[in-house]
Amino acid sequence: MARLPLVLALACVCSGLPARAVTLAVDGKATATIFHPEKATPAELTAAREVADYLGRVTGGKFAVAGDAAPPPKGARIYVGPPESLAKHSIDVPGLGPEEWLVRTVGDNTLVLVGGRPRGALYAAYRFLEDVVGVHWWNPWEESVPKRPTLKVGNLDRRGRPALRYRDIYMLYGNDGGRFAARNRLNRQGDAGIAKEYGGEMNYGPPYHVHTLYMYCPPDPYFKEHPDWFSLIGGKRSADYAQLCLTNQALRDFFVAKLREYIRTSREGAEKAGVPPPVVYDISQNDWGGACQCENCQAIAKAEGSEAGPLLDFVNHIADAIKGEYPGIAIDTLAYAYTQKAPKTIKPRGNVIIRLCDTTSNFTKSIVDPANRPFREHLRSWAAIAKNLRIWDYAVSYAQYYGLPMPTVQTYPIDYRFYTKHNVEGVFTEHEYVILADWRDLKVWMMMKLLEDPYRDYEVLVKQFTDGFCGPAGRDLREYLARLQAASDEKPSYLSMGASPPQYKYLDLAFVRGAQAVLDRAERAVGGDAVLLRRVRHARMPIDRATVVLYPKLVGEWMAQGGDAAKMPLDRDAIAKRYHDTWYAQIDLRLPEDQRAAERQQADAEVARLTARPAYVPLPEKFRGLPPGSVFDYIADASRNWQDTVKVVPDAEAETGITDRLELSDEDMQKYKLPMPWGLYDQISKQGFSGQSIQEADVPGPGYHWYQMGTYTIGPSYYQYFFWSWIIQFDVDNVYDAKNPEEGWEVWARIKFAGPGFPHGRPEDRNAICVERLVLVKAQ
Repeated sequence: MARLPLVLALACVCSGLPARAVTLAVDGKATATIFHPEKATPAELTAAREVADYLGRVTGGKFAVAGDAAPPPKGARIYVGPPESLAKHSIDVPGLGPEEWLVRTVGDNTLVLVGGRPRGALYAAYRFLEDVVGVHWWNPWEESVPKRPTLKVGNLDRRGRPALRYRDIYMLYGNDGGRFAARNRLNRQGDAGIAKEYGGEMNYGPPYHVHTLYMYCPPDPYFKEHPDWFSLIGGKRSADYAQLCLTNQALRDFFVAKLREYIRTSREGAEKAGVPPPVVYDISQNDWGGACQCENCQAIAKAEGSEAGPLLDFVNHIADAIKGEYPGIAIDTLAYAYTQKAPKTIKPRGNVIIRLCDTTSNFTKSIVDPANRPFREHLRSWAAIAKNLRIWDYAVSYAQYYGLPMPTVQTYPIDYRFYTKHNVEGVFTEHEYVILADWRDLKVWMMMKLLEDPYRDYEVLVKQFTDGFCGPAGRDLREYLARLQAASDEKPSYLSMGASPPQYKYLDLAFVRGAQAVLDRAERAVGGDAVLLRRVRHARMPIDRATVVLYPKLVGEWMAQGGDAAKMPLDRDAIAKRYHDTWYAQIDLRLPEDQRAAERQQADAEVARLTARPAYVPLPEKFRGLPPGSVFDYIADASRNWQDTVKVVPDAEAETGITDRLELSDEDMQKYKLPMPWGLYDQISKQGFSGQSIQEADVPGPGYHWYQMGTYTIGPSYYQYFFWSWIIQFDVDNVYDAKNPEEGWEVWARIKFAGPGFPHGRPEDRNAICVERLVLVKAQ
C-alpha cells in the first residue's frame, strides 16, 4: 500500500474480521486498564501516562496504569510498548522500525499501541489520541480535548512511519522538554533538545550541527602551530574569515581523530542520559567565503567545476576512515553558497549526507514553480549523485518588520513530496519569531503534519486546524487565506530571506481593505469567547502590522484613486492599538517571565514609531513629474539602522520632517570624514557594488542636497548602504521586476553634512551626517 518507499499506509485498514468495538469508558467510568512493559523505556512510560491522562480528561474516568506482569483485569486492556512485549500475551505484531507505529484492536477487549524504539510506541499513542479520540495539540500552550463520557473504538488496524527520517523545526519555543514536538512527531526542535521522556531526538553529534570547520580546528591555537592547515588566499595563509586547506593530509588525520573522540564521548554521554546517541556528525564550511587557493585544492575544484569538489573529497576521506569502526554513523556537510554546485565526478559516500540550503527561492511559490527552477535543478543535480540529502529550509524573512502576511503554507505538501522523490531524508526549517511570524501556529502545525506524511490532504488539514483552533471563525480564516494567495498570484512578489515591506506588492489597498473586512467578520463569529477571540486576533496580527507598516503607501493609493486623506477608510491608530494589545496577550501566553518586559518594550517602541510617522509623504518635488511606477521613494524611517547607532529624529530642514542622523564625536570624524562611500549589496550573491563616493567638492553648500550615486540594475534581494560601516541600510528590492530584470535605476539620496568637520558646516552645530530619503528612478 505504500505510495513511496518511506511512507506506509496511515489510514484505517480493515483486518477482515467482523467489526468489534473495544469499550474504554461508560458514563464517565473507565472500563480499561493501560499496560506497559516491565522494562519500559522512559518514552514508553510517557506514552502510557499520556494515554491514561487524556482518556481520563475525555471521559471523566480514572485509568489505571500498570506493568504488563500485573494480573489481567476484567475489562478492556490497552497495551503500550514495543512489539516483542506482546508475545507473552499471544499477540503477534511484526517487527517495527525505530519510529514505526501500529494501532490495532484485538478481539473485543484489547487495544495495542506499539512501535519500534526509541519513539514508535510514543507515536502510536499520539496517533491514537489524535486520529481516533480527537485530541489536538495546536501549539505548545493550547490544545483541544473532546468530552466523550462513553468511549468505544471500532475495529482498528493502522500502521505507519514518517516519510522523512529527520524532521526538525527551529525553534518551537515551548520550553516543555520536547513534549509538543513529540506529540506532532518531530524528532528534533532546533537546539532546544527533546528529553528522553519524549523519545530523545535525532540530534547531531558534537561540536554542532553546522559551520564546524573552525569548531574542529579553531585559529586559536592551531593557526600559529599549523598555518598550512588554513586557506591560502592571495599567496598567504589566512585564518581571518577563511576556510581550511582541505587537501592537507595532516589536517585530515586530525579531523578523523577528533571525530572519533566526539563519537566516543557523545555515546558515553547519551548512555548516561538515557537517550539515543547521535548518528550524524557535521563537518561543514564556515559561514563565509575564503576557500583555499592552494594548488592541490584548486586542482580538485577546477576538475570538478565546483568548490564542492575539495570539500566533498575531504568529507569522503573522513567518512571512509570511520566507516568500519562506526558503520551506523553518517557525516553531514553543506551544499551552500560557494559549494552549492554539485561536482562533476566525485560522489558522496553512502555514509555522507549532503544538506542543501535553499537561500534563493521565492517563498510564495513551490519548488516546482518556474520561479524556483534554480533550486529545483540544484536539488536534482545532487540527487543524481547522492543517496542521502537533507534540506535547510527558510520559512520566515529576516528584514525589518518580518512577519507580514506571506502565502506559503500551500507550498509545503508540494515541496515535501518533491523532496521524498529526490533522495531527501530530512528537512531542517528555520521558523523563528514565536509571536510575530505570519500565522506561525498554522504554519508550524501544517509543517509537522506534512513532514510526517506529505500526501495528507492539504484542504482537510487546513479545515481541521482553522475549525479546531478558531471554532466558528474557521470559514472566514480560510477565506482570508484564499484571498491572500489570490492576491499574490495576481501581483507576484519575490519574497525570500531578505524580504522587506515594499516587496510585498500584493499588500495593496484593495487587498488590505478586503482582508480587514473578512477578519472583522471572523471576530464577530466567535462572539464573546475570549480564548477564540485571542486566537483570531493573533492570526490577524500580521495583516494588522502590515496595514500600519505600509500605511503611507496605502494612503498614497487612496489619494491616487481620488480619495481624501482625511477620509482614509483604514484607522491606523485603532489597528495599531489592536495589534499592540494582541502582542501583549501573546507575550503573557508564550514567553518565559524573564523575557516579557523586554518584549513589551519592543512592542511599545514599534507601535510608537510607526504611529508617529507622517500618514502620507508626497514624492520629492524634483521627481514629481515622472511617470507613475518610475519613481520609488524611501524615507528615513524605512531604513534599517545597525544597533540603533543612527537615530531617526525630527528635522525641520528635512522635506519629510524626519531624518536618519549619525552624530559624530571627534574620534568618529576620523572614520566618517569625506569622501563618503555608499553602494548596493546583493544578499543572495553576497556581492557589493560601490557607487561614486561623495567628495568634499561635491557639497555645494549647507543643508540638504541631492546626490546621485549612479545607475544600476537592482536584483531581488538588494539593499542600499551608506558609509564604510554600512550602518544605514534601505531595502530597495521592491523595484525588481522579474519580467525586466535588466532594468536600470538611477540612485539618488538627499543628504546633509552638518558641523565644522564638513564643508559649509556651521561651527556651532554638532558634526553629523543626515540621510533624509533615498529615491530610485527608472533610467531613461
